[in-house]
Order: sequence, then C-alpha cells, then structure tokens
Amino acid sequence: MLTRIVRALLAFATMTALGVAVAAPARAEPTGDLAAAATCYGGYVRKSLPRGGTGVDAGPYTTSTRCVDINVRNGSVYPVKVCVIFASIGTCNYWTTVPTGGAWRVAATNVRDNTRFYVRVVLAEYKYEPLVIDTAY
Repeated sequence: MLTRIVRALLAFATMTALGVAVAAPARAEPTGDLAAAATCYGGYVRKSLPRGGTGVDAGPYTTSTRCVDINVRNGSVYPVKVCVIFASIGTCNYWTTVPTGGAWRVAATNVRDNTRFYVRVVLAEYKYEPLVIDTAY
C-alpha cells in the first residue's frame, strides 16, 4: 500500500517538473438565473443621497442589456421605499419597500433596454437621515 502511494507521489512530482498539466477538479460555473443575476448586480451603481425625508431622486439612469428588471438595494440604516420614475411617463410606477440588510428588491420588471429612469427614495420611517442606495439595471 505504501509503495503505491510513493509511486503516485513520484509520478505527480515528475509530471509537475516536466510541465505536464495535471488535471484539477472541475468547478461548477454559475448558470441560468444565477449567472444572469451575477452579471446584473455586478454592474450596480451606488448613490449617496443627502436627506431622504420627503423623497430624493437618484439618477437619471439608462437601462442596459445586463438586467431585465430594475433592482435596488438599501445601504442605509433605516428601511426605505422606492419607486421607479420613467422619464417618458414622469410618475412613479409603484412603491417597493427595501429593508436594511443588503437584500436586492425588484423595483420595476421587464424594462426595455435604453429606457431612461430615476429612482425615487423615501425613508419608510420619515426621518431626515442620509441615504445610500444601490441600483442595478
């Protein structure tokens, strides 16, 4: 048994010394929804807003091919509510609550590429604290 292990180690050392590629264990790459989400969130934009009491708009942004939806994440101490204002319409689509803790939330679904928009941010607890919001689009 020991001889087999010694031979395997010697063979491995010889192959390495000669520059022969040694196979590494295969690693799974993200696929499907997971890969799309990683690409989408990898291009997010962080915006620091001075005060969020009555609402502050982040943007303007223009959607890209990275994401199908407009996603937001709260980097603030307090929970916030957000809505997306499409420049062509000028009004909020619907309000989405975004808690603290770093979880992404969908603020608008199935948005066409090259669509110009703003994200309106309001503190859910009506405080006048600085806000940090991440937007992936």
